[in-house]
Amino acid sequence: MFPRITLIPAIFLVTASMLGSGILTTTGSILSMVKSPGAVLAVWVLAGLHAVVGAYCYGLIVRRIPVNGGEASILRTYLSPALGEIAGWVSFVVGFSASNAASAIGFGAYLEKALPSVNAGIKTAALGAILMVTVMHSFAGPVGLRLQTAMAALKFGLLAAVTLWGLSHVASDPTAGSAEGWEAASFGPAWGLAIMFSMFAYLGWSAAIYSAAETKDPARTVPKAMLYGTAIVLVLYVGVNVALLKHIALADLAKEKAVLELLVRKLFGDGASRIFAGIVSFALLSSLGASAFLGPRVLHTMLLWYRPTSNGGAQNSQLRVPWSLVWMQAALSMGMILSGTFEQILTVTGFLLGIFPILAVVGLYTRRANEEQEVPILARGLAVPLFVAGSLLILVLGAMEKPGEMGVASGLVLVIFLLRHRASQTDKFSF
Repeated sequence: MFPRITLIPAIFLVTASMLGSGILTTTGSILSMVKSPGAVLAVWVLAGLHAVVGAYCYGLIVRRIPVNGGEASILRTYLSPALGEIAGWVSFVVGFSASNAASAIGFGAYLEKALPSVNAGIKTAALGAILMVTVMHSFAGPVGLRLQTAMAALKFGLLAAVTLWGLSHVASDPTAGSAEGWEAASFGPAWGLAIMFSMFAYLGWSAAIYSAAETKDPARTVPKAMLYGTAIVLVLYVGVNVALLKHIALADLAKEKAVLELLVRKLFGDGASRIFAGIVSFALLSSLGASAFLGPRVLHTMLLWYRPTSNGGAQNSQLRVPWSLVWMQAALSMGMILSGTFEQILTVTGFLLGIFPILAVVGLYTRRANEEQEVPILARGLAVPLFVAGSLLILVLGAMEKPGEMGVASGLVLVIFLLRHRASQTDKFSF
């Protein structure tokens, strides 16, 4: 039998889900939007605090329904079966499979820099990475989770070491960090889009909830794992960005995607950039492993809903996830890598994956959430309104900046909901 996940592996599951391509690539884009070093740090802090509040709210939810499935199970229980199914499919196809494809391409790109003599190609390396982590999690069982934990610990340690070195050493470039000629953009759509970019890097803050039923004492372990993991990553992200802004000229940083590779080049010289490219490859490999572990658990939970004896999946969600679902997600990811269309999907997913956490925490106001124990006043009066208001503001500002992508995402949700609602005779809200 698959062993229960304890606190430390659960924390590393959260950190592994968060420490992906976001922190490795987005600071330059954020700087080009908000236009100043102080604004860049403000964006990362605001997005991190938003994730911490979300982790607190999700902790309250998992104490009430400690099952697998994430938002899919939450929305099915508190609001609507249709919303639960929509959230589940979006989470599986977009939140895990598509983002896995993007991370795998990132792995291939960095591996090519680390091993230029190996002319396998970026897509070939990406497909190999997907296959490797899929084999690990479908056949390795408990060993796969231990390897995933070890990779996450290695990834965090390497990023933390580079950050601490950068913070403790004087910048060699006298123009680095200078804000001369740079003025922060006024708060508006650009800020909303910048925070959405940063939130992509924090996206894994809720990772532990997707495997809650397989966690030891989930009512205590999962909330702690989400809060501790998110707080740790928040500190690391702010430190990384302080180091970047300290050592790299703003003009160079604003046009660079591989920002941490540029930081290593500034700190250690050109010879270290190839080594660091290999480090980044391992970092992205760990993120792939986290998604390979979590994504199939969402679909497994949903499939159990359709079984008459499953009791809504609450009990059977604790069964081990079939390896076929792990390979199904891998096939979707590899198809997106080969087709090259996953970039368009990811453009829309920033909005799609921002909607369902709002609805999930709103579920704390329902009668069902307050049946056994009332939701604390701190959550009802402060945390939930703060999370919802912040999320809506970011989505609205992002929609103003990218109306086309947001319109497609909104229309997709509406169409799926109407189709599913028409087919369901049990769809009702429990306010």
